[in-house]
Amino acid sequence: MTEFYSHAIEDDDGNRKGSKLLKNHLQEVGNAIKKLIIHSPPNNLSLVPELGYLLGIAHDFGKYTIFFQDYLFNNIKDTQSRHHHGLISAIFASYLAKKCWKENDSYGKYMPLLFYFVALHHHGDLNALELDLVRVKDLKEKDFLSVAEPWRSRLKALQYQFEDISKNLPQIQAEYAELLGDCKTINVKIEDFLDSWLDLLSKLYKLRYQLIEKEDEDTKLSIFITILFLYSLLIDADKKDAANVTGIEKRKIPGDLVDKYRESSSEIDILAVKGINGIRSEIYRSVVEKISKSSSHHIFTFTAPTGTGKTLASFSCALKLREQLEKEKGYVPRIIYSLPFTSIIDQNYEVIRNVLSLLPDFRENENAYLIKHHHLADLNYKVEDEERPISESLLLVESWESEIIVTTFIQLLHTIIGFKNRFLKKFHNIAGSIILLDEVQNIPVEYWDLINRVFKLLVKHLNCYIILLTATKPLIFDESEVSPLLDNYKKYFKEKNLDRVTLNPDVNPKLLDEFFQKFKGLYDKSKSYLIVLNTIKSSIIFHNMLKDDAMFKGLVRDNCLFYLSANIIPRARCERIEKVKGVLREKRKIIVVSTQVVEAGVDIDLDIVVRDIGPIDSIVQVAGRCNRGMNKTKGVVYVFNLVDNNTSYAKYVYGNTHFAVSHVLLDGKLLEESQFSDLIDQYFNVIKQKKNQDASIHIWDAIKNFCFYHPNAKSISDFELIKEKYGYVDLFVEINKQAKELLAKYIKEVVNEKNFHKRQNNYFSIQKDFKSYIISVPKKLSIGLGQVNEYLLKIPYEQLGIYYKNDTGFKRIEDNSFIF
Repeated sequence: MTEFYSHAIEDDDGNRKGSKLLKNHLQEVGNAIKKLIIHSPPNNLSLVPELGYLLGIAHDFGKYTIFFQDYLFNNIKDTQSRHHHGLISAIFASYLAKKCWKENDSYGKYMPLLFYFVALHHHGDLNALELDLVRVKDLKEKDFLSVAEPWRSRLKALQYQFEDISKNLPQIQAEYAELLGDCKTINVKIEDFLDSWLDLLSKLYKLRYQLIEKEDEDTKLSIFITILFLYSLLIDADKKDAANVTGIEKRKIPGDLVDKYRESSSEIDILAVKGINGIRSEIYRSVVEKISKSSSHHIFTFTAPTGTGKTLASFSCALKLREQLEKEKGYVPRIIYSLPFTSIIDQNYEVIRNVLSLLPDFRENENAYLIKHHHLADLNYKVEDEERPISESLLLVESWESEIIVTTFIQLLHTIIGFKNRFLKKFHNIAGSIILLDEVQNIPVEYWDLINRVFKLLVKHLNCYIILLTATKPLIFDESEVSPLLDNYKKYFKEKNLDRVTLNPDVNPKLLDEFFQKFKGLYDKSKSYLIVLNTIKSSIIFHNMLKDDAMFKGLVRDNCLFYLSANIIPRARCERIEKVKGVLREKRKIIVVSTQVVEAGVDIDLDIVVRDIGPIDSIVQVAGRCNRGMNKTKGVVYVFNLVDNNTSYAKYVYGNTHFAVSHVLLDGKLLEESQFSDLIDQYFNVIKQKKNQDASIHIWDAIKNFCFYHPNAKSISDFELIKEKYGYVDLFVEINKQAKELLAKYIKEVVNEKNFHKRQNNYFSIQKDFKSYIISVPKKLSIGLGQVNEYLLKIPYEQLGIYYKNDTGFKRIEDNSFIF
């Protein structure tokens, strides 16, 4: 009797031995998916747990071949690709699903097609459904002569695989009889499957045609969500079972935890009725009262001025809604707090962490309650007072196994509108969740229509709840589609007590030299200044002008001139922001020269803000760094229009439309904070009319056609929240001896490590620290830099002074391109 294995491990001598029997792996994955479906929040996908079990026991059927077993133990890659197990497993999965097929079920009849598609791609990214099937007439030809490569080779390989399986048919049949022991109504005969596989492929092709060409939009969208849900369930259960990672027990969080935190905090005056603290308390009371009466709604807006306590208030709303849903619907939703930039995540994460620290077992089980997930975050996972191994932590963090997840728009939106395996393995954990999107106006306007439609899909099919947080209410949803948590929010913008700043624009073009002279004229050494410029080039030039001018020598001498941008390594940027906060607490006066990295969410408070012209919402966001604490003296936000060769820097960064609209709306105006809300409304109304929605339309069409990735057609993979920067390379900066040692460790334990699993574990164990020394620079300026590998360059520690400055980062002043 042959023993079939699903996975093997390598000992210290390089010998491979089986680590898990295939039948055990199939059963464990099937049971895991079944359990996940049972405990999923109520949804409209009509998925029964038994279907999940069938998908689990079918997904690796193709490993029952000598070709795969040779590959597993001897690393023999068959020249005819017969060791591949994806396609044969996918066809078998469709065979099992067909056993549950009801001809008159307009939804369930497509389950064989879904099983096929999901199992086919469970080791890779999702493809276009139309690329994964062969025409019926081509399947009927001998040797598949009309089938184009690579499909012809795949079909030929299948014949050999089926022939091999037939040699062990009694054993495989017995193992499946055991696996299907509880499924009495399903009569599975492997021999019948071997005889009918071509008919199955033909029927799948016909199903695909009927689904895409004949079905109504609602059915298509329901099936789209089902595909993502099943795919996520399968890949998450499969990866965790292979790594022997067990699930995490759900944790209780009281709905009034933020109330208790506010009462116990020495920094929060909950009794205040005047000033900024009075406004924060009033807003807090209003929104938490509103949420308790609104569980029938699913999409909320929370619009309030910057600095009025939206983080705590929204988190309290989420906890209260979570508690209410548990009582009314019997499930406990996750809370997903999503922000646009990694640079502002730490601040909000710490606020939530401080609240959760009131829980008696939080220290021992921190990550069961709270995780932070983005490309610079720690991958450590602590539960029951023990840190899990890095490979286990990675699976738990990336699948969002926690009660509260603080993450980026990239992680959230590329999961909801996604095709990549590594993003989609957490999709099932979004079901039933409460999603908070902070600073939602940062989603590009061309995707607003798409975001509207996709979030309504999540509400309809996965019972999600959405809270949109912003100080600049974008027009993503119509008023009729949302429930405002803060009624009459505009009164807080027009509140006399909140009249913190005046906006003073001058939109006439100015060269940097002219702008510098203008700044010298308005400079008052008794004030602190934040200067936000649109490009790294202009920000470095302006910083150096200040540094070299006699008027500002005292600031330089006292270390009160700061520079912030993506041109300095992330580690230094974070350290510098903390240093700025410390100097401000000491009541010393400073100048901070920055790009847009400080625009939203960075909690610093300066007297005067100066900004190069940009989108109105960006200007209002940066105004939130001015007189944030509502000091006695009113703040001023100056806006200038800086040009280079007669072209505004703003056009390079934001394009003509945003620049033109802002230019018109600001020209000749002197605006008080009470007018910001109306100004923003005007801006978004004009932008929405002018901005082309073709990107949303194309991706929405791809969703309805199940086109996840297609090399020659519009597909879901075209969705890019942040446009890829072409012509740039990643650069590791050996800024100190610690960085030099870390890079040496990376080369030794990652680049030169032959064992894939060791290499992966080694990388993830240093990932956070390693990425904190990396910046992106124009490729044309990288000549002469050291090469780590094909993806990464380096500035050696010994050459640091040639290429990098501690204050402004990479030496790129001669560059004519723009990064932000």
